[in-house]
Amino acid sequence: MNLVAFDTETTGLDVQKEHIIQLSLIKFDTDTWEIIGLRDWYILPDVPFTIPAEAEAVHHISKAFLLEHGVSLKSIYNDFIAFTAGCDFLTYNGNGYDAPILHYNLVRAGLDFDFNNRTWYDALLLERIHSEGQTDENGERLHNNLTAAYTRYYGHPFEGAHNSLDDVRATIEVFKAQVAAHGWAWAQREEFNFICYDRWLTKKGGYYYLNQGAHKNESIESMLRIDKSYLTWIVDKCQWTDDQTRAIIEPYLGRHPTDQGQSQCQRRPKAKTLPSSRGKKRSKGTISDADLSLF
Repeated sequence: MNLVAFDTETTGLDVQKEHIIQLSLIKFDTDTWEIIGLRDWYILPDVPFTIPAEAEAVHHISKAFLLEHGVSLKSIYNDFIAFTAGCDFLTYNGNGYDAPILHYNLVRAGLDFDFNNRTWYDALLLERIHSEGQTDENGERLHNNLTAAYTRYYGHPFEGAHNSLDDVRATIEVFKAQVAAHGWAWAQREEFNFICYDRWLTKKGGYYYLNQGAHKNESIESMLRIDKSYLTWIVDKCQWTDDQTRAIIEPYLGRHPTDQGQSQCQRRPKAKTLPSSRGKKRSKGTISDADLSLF
């Protein structure tokens, strides 16, 4: 099987508003782990933009550099489509960040990409699952940023962190170690089916769960009992809610979905009382904006 591992460097953390300024992809064979090809582009946004000093301090990409070396997203679009054709994806925190920001950048450029018919392996989620409850020699919770994960498997950090091409190479090595340690069956997870661009929902066992916010890790069914008004707020008032999320939640609220053509998998399942996670320790598997700076 061929996978395309990818990573981005950006002007900031808001997936709906910020710009991709470096996009790197490596295609590899999961049977041999040999690299088939790679692409590495510095992207010049086609609208006025700024790069905050704190972002430049992380990835070291300046506006002056982009003005001299950057290319437009439109100019590399056809190559991107051809390079990724027929492949699933691998990222480190891409399900929470890189995939959504790529979507919104493509939309702003008037471009399209079918995210729904791919599997999105996320090595960060796998690492969080593997390290849940583990501590280091000082009794502190294990860090799961890419550098920490790579160091755990290989005994030293990788060079070039926060250059997206080097991050892609490190992601492949971490994923290779994860599969070697736990097997492919362990790496196959329903959460890797793309649900929505706005990061509100994930799907487990056929049911949708909130992936962020005050009620993260609660199922939609549980939220109907706990705080139905919160679901109403997500659909009606939250400024970053996307149409995909609205189409999934609205039937639970007794409404016709915004998208009348929603697929069978998005329709409300038969009523079932699911256990609530309230009062329990929250999972470490959900990523907040504060966490994103670590990757």
